[in-house]
Amino acid sequence: MDALPFVAWRGFVGAAALLVVALLVGTRVGGTSRYPRLSVLPRDRRVALIGAGMAGALLNIAMFAAFLRTEIAIALMCFYTFPALVTIAAVPLYGERLDRVRIAALALSSVGLLLVVLAPLLGADELLLDPIGVALALFAAVCQATFILISGRGWSPMPNLHVSTIVVGTVVILAVPLAFLVGQGGGFALPFQQPDVWIWILAGGITGAAIPTTAFITGIGLIGPSRAAILMTIEPLVGVTIAALFLGEQPGVLQLLGGAAVLVAAAVLQIAPRTAAETHIEPEFGPLV
Repeated sequence: MDALPFVAWRGFVGAAALLVVALLVGTRVGGTSRYPRLSVLPRDRRVALIGAGMAGALLNIAMFAAFLRTEIAIALMCFYTFPALVTIAAVPLYGERLDRVRIAALALSSVGLLLVVLAPLLGADELLLDPIGVALALFAAVCQATFILISGRGWSPMPNLHVSTIVVGTVVILAVPLAFLVGQGGGFALPFQQPDVWIWILAGGITGAAIPTTAFITGIGLIGPSRAAILMTIEPLVGVTIAALFLGEQPGVLQLLGGAAVLVAAAVLQIAPRTAAETHIEPEFGPLV
């Protein structure tokens, strides 16, 4: 399945699932709005949410396209430059101090990520390094950093569940016309021609988009942009663990060492107290539902 049809179907399923949950939860708790409405936000945050949605959509499109053009490990390494971008940008934007603890955590997580992702390539006979794939992954990193930095200001009074619905659904608006523009429109019919494809679309939409997007947006509000970005380096480690459990791919010693480094960096980062500036600038996040 081509990247754009998959991304569009994934976004549609994820947004639909979030919308159903929002309607059900809103009905049960008697919320003021059972469906996402941009009008509840101040004007500047409406513009920001549209920008965040666009950044998230471009991130998804660029990353899946990068996976099809170059080695996944190479794409991931380019993509995971975003924690450094966020950590540096959060200094002037959020008053976060670039102290030794944060620098050490970022360096340790980066080294660990290198070991986790690149270790399987050390014994490879041939390495697929496509310049366009690398550029797409780096562009995705910029989009991810933009999304995190915009989201750091919060979305109150809009519930985070509604924010996630808009963010996940925005990718559909971009991916559908773009797919037809580049000649991938025929891919939208594939799930109806091969029904077994639906399981991957559902998995991608619910466990790959709806749940993590909601958790991510909520997490940014709880711990701040740079901490959330650095903690996201755990993601490839989770991927390696899942591959070991379900696909029989046993991690090597270097991957295990890298995973340990990422976990230590995460622990160090969370133990370190927040600075006075960070405590003063609290994002205004709405409730989860």
